[in-house]
Order: sequence, then C-alpha cells, then structure tokens
Amino acid sequence: MKVIYIDCSAGLSGSALLAALVELGANPELLEKKINSIVAIPFQLTFSKRHINSTTTTATTLKVDARQKDVPAAALVNHLTTKVSTDDELGYKLNFFFEKFIQAKAKSQGLPIAQVVLPEVEILRMAIIAAGFITALGQLKIERITASPLPVGFHLSAHNSAPLLLELARGTAVKQYEGRDVHTTPLGVALLTCLADEYGPLPEILLSETGYGSASEDLLENAQVRILYGTGRDRETPLGRSATITVVETAIDDMNPEFFPFLVDSLLTGGAADAFLIPIYMKKGRPAHLLTVLCSRSRLEDILSIIFKEATTLGVRIREEQRRVLTRYFFEVRTSYGKVAVKAGCLIEGGPPVHYAPEFKDCKKLALQLDVPLKEVYAAAQRAAHEYIVKQHTANEWRR
Repeated sequence: MKVIYIDCSAGLSGSALLAALVELGANPELLEKKINSIVAIPFQLTFSKRHINSTTTTATTLKVDARQKDVPAAALVNHLTTKVSTDDELGYKLNFFFEKFIQAKAKSQGLPIAQVVLPEVEILRMAIIAAGFITALGQLKIERITASPLPVGFHLSAHNSAPLLLELARGTAVKQYEGRDVHTTPLGVALLTCLADEYGPLPEILLSETGYGSASEDLLENAQVRILYGTGRDRETPLGRSATITVVETAIDDMNPEFFPFLVDSLLTGGAADAFLIPIYMKKGRPAHLLTVLCSRSRLEDILSIIFKEATTLGVRIREEQRRVLTRYFFEVRTSYGKVAVKAGCLIEGGPPVHYAPEFKDCKKLALQLDVPLKEVYAAAQRAAHEYIVKQHTANEWRR
C-alpha cells in the first residue's frame, strides 16, 4: 500500500502540498494537461528549487490571467466542475472540496451560500492547485494519507482569515502552537481536511522518498510542508472507521412535548451529530423522555448551552464511547427530473457500498420545482444509483 505522511508542523498551504508531490515524482506536464481540461483561462504553473535553512525544497509559482472582481463563488464553481464528471475521482473530490470551502466561508461570514463572493482569480487559483494536488495523488498511486495535527496558535485570533481557518479545520486534528512563524492558508487546510484519512504521529512505513514543498519563490515566510512517501505495513483491514463520540443524556419529565422538535432542531443546528428522544417511565410511574445527543468533544460546551437553555433539565450525564462508522462518500446521479446526490457507505476504504440512499433534500427540491410526487423523484434517484453501482461493479472501479 502506497502511503504518505504530511508533516504540517511548519505550516500548511495548498501550493506547498502540490510542490512536495512534484518533488516526489508527480509529472508537471501531465498535471497541467489535466488542469487545462477544467480551467480554460490562461495560467502559468511552474516549479523551481529554493533553499531554506539548508533544506532544498520545491516551490510552486502560479500566475492566473483572471479578474480581481468579486463573483458569486457557488455559480463559478458549478461552471468549473461541470467540465469534469462527478463519477471520476477528480470530479468527485473537487466537488467535495469546493462544497466544504464555500460552506465554511458562508458560515464564517454569516451569509447564505448564494451570497458568498470571492475574487474570480482566487477561485481559479484554488481550482488549479486543488485539481493539481488531487491528480498528483493519483499519479503517485497514493492509497492512504496520514497527517500531523494542524498547528493552531493564539495569534490566529488577530488574523483576518482565522474564523475561516478554524471552520475549515473542523474534522481535523489540531494542536496548540504558541509561535508566530507558522503560516497556514485556508486552501491548505481545506485540502487536508477533505483528503486525509487519519491524523496523528508518523505510522510505521518503509520510507522511499521525502518531498519538501513551499508556496512561492519570493515569500520565505510561507508554509513549508514535508511529505514522507513509502509503503505501509500490511495489516488486516478493519471494517469501518474507528472514532470517539461524546454522548450527552438527560431524562426530562416536566416539559411541554411541543417544545421537543425545536430542541432537537436546535441541537442539530448547533453541531450535534445526532439527537433523539426515547419515551421512558421514571419513578412512581411518571412518563418522561430520555434525550440523547451525540457530538464531538469540541462541540460539547455548545451542546450543553442549548440543552440548559431550551430544556427543563437540571443536569446531564456525559460519557465518551468508541464507535465504528462506515466510510462515507457522495456521488451524483442524473434522473429525468434532474441531478440528485447519493450518500454511500462502504465497509472498507475504496470498497463497494453496502448501503446507499438519495439525499432527501435534493429529491424534495426537485419535487417542489416540478410539481411531481416526491416518491417518484426518490424512486428515480434510487434506480439511477443502483445502475451506477452496477456499472462500477462491472468495471471493478471502487476506489474514488
């Protein structure tokens, strides 16, 4: 198994990630050819050597012939990503990357997604670097990515992009860093979060090469990334992905049941992974409800705040549990009513899905737009998803 370990302790940027993979052997000409199939606007992507603190690194320099004018981000991204099939590995991952980036940008600015604007040149730069990095991973046949925790310093609070960086970092392991010389960019964090399989110390690998990447030739303070490339130790593939989840529980026996839907919706909006109620009987035969909330440890205080404000409970129980979750991913299918996203889950990374289901919100949106029964749209999406799965099975192409 070909694996890489991304050491971002000295910073992180998308350009540095791409440069490190080029140093490890990714072909720049093939990368540019692939990128040209997506971005039609002229650009120059070059790689050169530079010396930093007695270390030779490969630097990425990118010049894009585009406007600085702000444009609706979602609209331009949709135009770009229609040029690459979502059935293709690059198409799927590029769509996932931009979806995550725009959602984080919207949340950090308190805006609807449709109102998020970015300079046209910035969106195209992100598309070029992201497409190049994803394509380079394919060239090198990388099967697994492990990364060090992302360094986060208190000085980020004064940084203009700090809210966006921290929003993008959700789902990424972070580590306190008190220095001021670590340069981290939103593009680098978004790529890492979308593509890394796990975070932690360097796993045992048979090391083949080490690639050093930096962001540009003329900015010495920019992020410098080290990527270790090698072969992972063979081991039995675990079913599902191990994770730790925080469980919050409380019994409620004196609350108007009409308030429960609002409480659950507030918890889900506030960052809970799930929230549900179970009817129970308490002492003296009193009917009640057991509220159970699942969340990450980092969201615990937010969840507690919602429970204590919206519910009538005076206390909660908190514990952490281990769980196994299916490896999840999305693919898009086309129906006679329009496009629908489908969520799939597989037992092992890159394996065939054991469960898949159309996204309800996409089906509902099409049903309302076209004034057709929701069940017909959902059934059409199910058929299209089944045909997609059969096609992939026939071609034996499970790896995304």
